[in-house]
Amino acid sequence: MKNYANAKDVLPKELYDQVVKHFKGMMYVSEKIRPKEKRKLVIALNARDMDAKEIASIVGIGIRRVYQILSEESEKGLSPASE
Repeated sequence: MKNYANAKDVLPKELYDQVVKHFKGMMYVSEKIRPKEKRKLVIALNARDMDAKEIASIVGIGIRRVYQILSEESEKGLSPASE
């Protein structure tokens, strides 16, 4: 699954022309999904036995970040404060 697209292919011509007029180079457009929501999604997908590569692709984060989130969550579960 590709997480990016060429602006020329997805934007209406008029909008694309305006973007090019004001900016040339690489541009990042953030998603509306918040970090806490991404974290919850990673945990939920992991609970469904999805592998880290699939989770990373769906959530739009790196595999390493998936492992970090899962590790942080497992540490929370093992802390005495949660008992």
